[in-house]
Amino acid sequence: MTGLIYSPHFRRIEPLLVSGTLACYAACVLAVAGWLRGVDDPMVRYALAFIVVQIAIQAGLILGLVVSKDLRSRRDRARAARRRSLEELLARPDSSRETLEMAAEWPDDFLSVVENAMHALAGSARRRIAELLEASAPYRQLLIEAAGASPGPVIRAVNLLGRLENPGARAAVGRCLKHRAEAVRRAARKAIVIGGEEDARRQVLEGVCSLPFWERIILFQLVPADSMLHDFLAKGLASDDDERILVALEFVLTRQRLLLFPVPVKLAQSRNVEVRIKFFRALPFLRLEEEVDSVLEPGLHDPDWRVRALAARACGYLRAEALVWRLLEMCASFDDPAEAGHAARALAALGGEGWDRLQEVVASGRGTGHRIAAEVIERRMLGGREAPR
Repeated sequence: MTGLIYSPHFRRIEPLLVSGTLACYAACVLAVAGWLRGVDDPMVRYALAFIVVQIAIQAGLILGLVVSKDLRSRRDRARAARRRSLEELLARPDSSRETLEMAAEWPDDFLSVVENAMHALAGSARRRIAELLEASAPYRQLLIEAAGASPGPVIRAVNLLGRLENPGARAAVGRCLKHRAEAVRRAARKAIVIGGEEDARRQVLEGVCSLPFWERIILFQLVPADSMLHDFLAKGLASDDDERILVALEFVLTRQRLLLFPVPVKLAQSRNVEVRIKFFRALPFLRLEEEVDSVLEPGLHDPDWRVRALAARACGYLRAEALVWRLLEMCASFDDPAEAGHAARALAALGGEGWDRLQEVVASGRGTGHRIAAEVIERRMLGGREAPR
């Protein structure tokens, strides 16, 4: 039924299915009405016919559900027994012939057991399972399913083929990037990012800008940190395309790992405010081409308060003690309380002169800034941390 729904001809078949169902229902009512010819009143006769047909349909549904439930329970017990046998065979290094024979007889059970084993095992044990899968009859079934229309079987095929290293399996997964179902394309992108060839992974990463934010985050967590990824990030951060820059900065924020290559400081003064916001948010994980103070100071004077707040936050992480004076100004004059809060927390993190000046702000008792500074000091002390020096 699922294959019929995802068939390209379903829209033409759908009206015929509805019309056929209604025609069968009407035929049943007419047949029962003809059987009830002893009832003289036609209204009563057809009403009884409708009731009899409805009762028969409901009784048939109930009987079908009971029978199908019993059959499914028996089938599940038999399937569980077969899967236990397959798991025991896979655990034995000398059982390849028996495993392949059982795989040919019960391909679906074999694929389910192999899929679980590929998730749980690693190293030589996983390579042995992959070799058994490639040598089995269900492997050819997977290649056929990967080219199908129904998303369920295709996704299962992609998940298994994506864990194999032979060219045929990888080519089948690559073709699924053009499948008509978005769920299949998503599974193919995930499989390629985890274990695909470098060219295929680069193709997926090049198209990541068009993906939803949540899917980008998932791919960022899965992609291996290798030279191809570093090259992608370096080119993205050095490009003039704001969308690519934002995607690269999102990756840094998602992984929260220090980049090993220098990042151009021109991003701190980008015309796009979103780029500036993400740049200063990711600044603790970036390797800069210039002194950090010379990059932070323009951010602390940025026209947008969000950029100033994140630049102040970065001052605390990067120990920018030379900018204490500007952080104090932000505690006294700000467009949003969050700006003063980040500045106060940065002063507290800097310690020494920054901590002393923050206490002076509290002691002044002037404006809203002293209340924000007092809250920062109170939380730091209640958190069990001594005054930094």
